[in-house]
Amino acid sequence: MEQTNKQEAKSPIVREYKIGDITYIVKAVVKDGVREDAATKVRRLIHNDLKQEKSPV
Repeated sequence: MEQTNKQEAKSPIVREYKIGDITYIVKAVVKDGVREDAATKVRRLIHNDLKQEKSPV
């Protein structure tokens, strides 16, 4: 059988951040064909969230 949807497993990027007494372990995987990077996506989500807060309901 031939697979039409092939996904290649890429090893995640693992980073460790310490903020105060808490250590966060962050794993990130990059997919092929993405249109925006993580920082751009977070900025867009925050921007959209701020727009929703300003709009009267």
